[in-house]
Amino acid sequence: MLLLLLATCISSHCNLVGCTLKSAFFLFLPPADIISTVEFNHTGELLATGDKGGRVVIFQREPESKNEPYNQGEYNVYSTFQSHEPEFDYLKSLEIEEKINKIKWLPQQNAAHSLLSTNDKTIKLWKITERDKRPEGYNLKDEEGKLKDLSTVTSLQVPVLKPMDLMVEVTPRRIFANGHTYHVNSISVNSDCETYMSADDLRINLWHLAITDRSFSILYCDSLPSVHVISRA
Repeated sequence: MLLLLLATCISSHCNLVGCTLKSAFFLFLPPADIISTVEFNHTGELLATGDKGGRVVIFQREPESKNEPYNQGEYNVYSTFQSHEPEFDYLKSLEIEEKINKIKWLPQQNAAHSLLSTNDKTIKLWKITERDKRPEGYNLKDEEGKLKDLSTVTSLQVPVLKPMDLMVEVTPRRIFANGHTYHVNSISVNSDCETYMSADDLRINLWHLAITDRSFSILYCDSLPSVHVISRA
């Protein structure tokens, strides 16, 4: 029922903006494939979804068609990667699920895209880049990338870039861990594009994107009743 409701919400949102999400939703899916969070980037060109299996799937909006000027295009799969793995906290004897609780896009500052993803305990910063050219004509390497015998190198040449099929590369940039005692339920990027906040039930932390080993607690509600908890940063 939850998956059906989420699929309906996404489909309704896409219909409102005149687009369609090209994806299949089934009522009977493995628990790991159930979507747990959805987030558009600032331009609406990319849509990131996280599931209970710790995976992040990024969809890209196709360009508008000249034959259909009022159609803003379909969303097709752009990239898929494993963001989190299941862990075990031996000090607390607690199993940490890989489920993605929240995804937040960072404002784009160059050709690459960046996003934050979090499960219950660990926040990760990812960089998404495209590559459609490859260098060829190395002097000291063969076509397979192995080093040549220097005695066989009789002349030098300038390497050139040749077109290749588009490749989307996702690389981890930072890992922010051990900042929360309770489960992280939300993250929010600040307007300076250098810091962000993360929240659990009783605490809100302020992080710098370049510093992973410490954060600042800007709110800690240790005296509130159990019925009053922080739900969003």
